[in-house]
Amino acid sequence: MRLKFPWLVLPILVFSAGTAQAALIASQTNTYAFGGDADAVVIESRVFDNGATYLWEYTVINNSYDPVPGSSNGFSGFELALPGGFPADLGNVMSPGAGWESNCCSGLPMEWDIRNSGGLGVMPGDTGVFSFTTLPRFIQTADDGWFHTWQNDIQTFIVSYGADNAPLAPDLVRPPIVPEPGTLLLMGVGLAAAGLRKRWAPR
Repeated sequence: MRLKFPWLVLPILVFSAGTAQAALIASQTNTYAFGGDADAVVIESRVFDNGATYLWEYTVINNSYDPVPGSSNGFSGFELALPGGFPADLGNVMSPGAGWESNCCSGLPMEWDIRNSGGLGVMPGDTGVFSFTTLPRFIQTADDGWFHTWQNDIQTFIVSYGADNAPLAPDLVRPPIVPEPGTLLLMGVGLAAAGLRKRWAPR
């Protein structure tokens, strides 16, 4: 597992007086073995601060995972067992293409699935991008979850991440709101003006 945080281990709310731009605040790469291939699946996690929300993006690189070619449909089940369940503010769920379902089957969101009767998942040699947004949250690095394929519309060949090798995921806890520098400046000017007004008020 390779973990990279450009600034700090926990995400920091970044505000500016100008136009908000998405800022990468955390990234991590996790590699999973299957069938003798130590790099069968690679999942790259990235978290972006969009100002009002965080974008959680997962790029899945399937190097060789398709347990029963012709019967299974590659990397077709992707699960993040989020701590504490489903955040009410989770939204804007995106998947690599048509046919994918969200939170259909396990009850442990966030989850993406495409049944073999619905089409192919991320096949060997392909890459797929999954994402969603939440309000700003602390980043969870000791999460769990799994990926799998589908056969005969049944989830099979499940590979668990384990808590020490899971992709980044949102925690239930939200960081405290930090006032914008511009807001702090205005507050300071306002307080100073109030003090001067009181000082020079006629007696």
